[in-house]
Amino acid sequence: MFVFINMVIEVEAKVSISKLDDLRAKLRKITRFIGREKKADDYYTLQNLAGYPTKSLRVRARKNYHEVNFKQPLSYSNGVWAKNEVEFKIHDLNGFFELLNEFGFRKWLRKEKQTELYKSGNVGIEINKVKGLGWFMEVEYLCNKKNIAKARKKVVDVLKKLNINKKDIEKSGYTKMLWKKMH
Repeated sequence: MFVFINMVIEVEAKVSISKLDDLRAKLRKITRFIGREKKADDYYTLQNLAGYPTKSLRVRARKNYHEVNFKQPLSYSNGVWAKNEVEFKIHDLNGFFELLNEFGFRKWLRKEKQTELYKSGNVGIEINKVKGLGWFMEVEYLCNKKNIAKARKKVVDVLKKLNINKKDIEKSGYTKMLWKKMH
């Protein structure tokens, strides 16, 4: 069996949402609605669970398979992260968990979110209700390393079109916010 591994650069900004209906009205003007989905993610790490792990991987259930994902931060500028992202499908979940267990990985966090998906050209936009955290918007562009500056500009342009205030941009990821809430 062949496993396709997707390696891209994720260029993304995350925004805390206070006026959800206003944001949806603005999105209807500049995007097209794609659909809704629920995402349940389990995170695993090799590190001591006493502190926040600097490295972890995510396992997400999809309809007919599971997806493994891990990210490595590359840069943060102007409210926008660039991260190296690796993602692949797992069809033998029991075997994968045996491997994780054998190498010493431990589950450390679960994240659940309800997502509304939108698209504006090559820019993906999500409105997420994250269990335990509230409402957020993610603006994301996937690219290769040589196009990070272009991708960052596209993300910033969408934020400007939506009149997003810089103070509402979240620098932390959901896992860090959830971990802080638990500790």
